[in-house]
Amino acid sequence: MKVTIKDIAREADVSVTTVSRVINNKPDVGDDTRAKILKIIDEMNYNPNSVARGLVMQKTHTIGLIIPDISNPFFPQVARAVEDKAQKLGYSVIFFNTDNHLEREKKAVELFKSKQVDGLIVSLSLGNEKILKELKSTNYPVVQIDRSVLTDSYPLVSIDNKNSAYQMVEYMLKKGHRKIAHISGDLNTTTARERLEGYKKALKNYEVEINNDYIIEGDYTQHSGFKAMQRLLKLKDRPSAVFAANDLSAAGVYKALFAAGLKIPDDIAVAGHDDIDIASLLRPELTTMRQPKYSMGERAVTVLLRMINNQQIEIEDHILKTNLIIRESV
Repeated sequence: MKVTIKDIAREADVSVTTVSRVINNKPDVGDDTRAKILKIIDEMNYNPNSVARGLVMQKTHTIGLIIPDISNPFFPQVARAVEDKAQKLGYSVIFFNTDNHLEREKKAVELFKSKQVDGLIVSLSLGNEKILKELKSTNYPVVQIDRSVLTDSYPLVSIDNKNSAYQMVEYMLKKGHRKIAHISGDLNTTTARERLEGYKKALKNYEVEINNDYIIEGDYTQHSGFKAMQRLLKLKDRPSAVFAANDLSAAGVYKALFAAGLKIPDDIAVAGHDDIDIASLLRPELTTMRQPKYSMGERAVTVLLRMINNQQIEIEDHILKTNLIIRESV
């Protein structure tokens, strides 16, 4: 049977309150009594119920992280940073993968609230603004990461996606390309919409006509990149370059081009975004925009803990810089 705090108190011949004070490292317990109780706790292998302690102390020292796609290598790198930073500061992290489904996002929030986590770091889809509004109404600590769903209500840790995409397309334009296609991410996300805006803005500024046949919506997966590139290859006037919204979909572009017997960049140039590990492993190595993934995760934890401890009240976004990584694919 599970050992309880009452069992510890009975064995030590003290009150439950005294045992509780020792467990929570409170004063007003004699050194001999404290040592005796700690020895019994060790001998009986007692593990305090963190949820019960959280109800008493109004903190569980646990935070929730809601991410949209654990199979996308971008998010595990962010999650690793969140966990590393949280552990250094005495917090545990619980993960929930939503697969970009609105209902799973709602379920994740409900689950974390029932687990009494102290705050949330979330990457949600457009359409779930109501969730954040409800959390805001109760002053629940939340930090948005990567994707901004509800502006002016909760802080965001992300990059300037529009400018980042602009830089990449501008680089391709300066390399002489005028027929540049774009395979977007899931347009139910702000990141995909902003990168599409950056793509269009670069073309307009360089007086290149936007060809809607060159814009295909994907979902940030390798499969969507592969299928989108197959569609582009069927065009009579096919593009000379492709900007994929992330590196994973760029890998799918590679697969489609190789299957068609085409060479990169000789026949078609390819660029991605994020600079995940596979970007430098592809052949030719992928030109991409590097996101500060680890720094994003660390910053999100820092901001969230300030909110949890009532040290940050004003809403402030944290927009980190990206860098153009020039390799061999353009």
